[in-house]
Amino acid sequence: MDKQIIISVGREFGSGGHEIAEGLAKHYNIPLYDKEIFDHVAEKGSINPDVAKFYDEKPFNPIFYPVSMDGSYLPLEQTVANHIFDFIRQKGDKEKQSFVIVGRCAEYVLRDNPNMVSIFILGDIESKKARVMEKYDLEAKAALNRMKKEDKVRKTYHNFYADGKWGDSRSYDLCVNSSTLGLEQTLQTIIGYIDAFIER
Repeated sequence: MDKQIIISVGREFGSGGHEIAEGLAKHYNIPLYDKEIFDHVAEKGSINPDVAKFYDEKPFNPIFYPVSMDGSYLPLEQTVANHIFDFIRQKGDKEKQSFVIVGRCAEYVLRDNPNMVSIFILGDIESKKARVMEKYDLEAKAALNRMKKEDKVRKTYHNFYADGKWGDSRSYDLCVNSSTLGLEQTLQTIIGYIDAFIER
């Protein structure tokens, strides 16, 4: 692709957002950045990838982890987030690379990049529950609890670092309920929107 396109995908847990992100990366033949980011974090900050995974998309609590006034100490949550944001800026603003990225406040970090389109994938509770039950082999109650927990963590992380609110339509270019059309038709709908965005 000659023209840079960055596709930021926010998602509710169980909405199929990651699967849609994979479909977008495949369709446009561009990289997908999700778990791959941990290698960068480990290289830049000498942080074990497993540790980086644990602290990924988690905000720190200043009550329990006070930051020194001169910035000489940062908790791991903040350090991991900083390295991830640096990675996003490096790929998007400095290298001018096209890519799809899942979560990590990318729509905020690259808010000044005119080639970024931000998508948020949500879904109906029953559809998300069924997908989580199947994917993680959970009973209904456990699936609902997992959905609630994961979304709370994502929301807290996003709202800690970004100005716009997680899941708020005003924070994104396009919000889509994947339960209405199903994942494949939702993917095709988003592709149509992105194609129009590219041609604008």
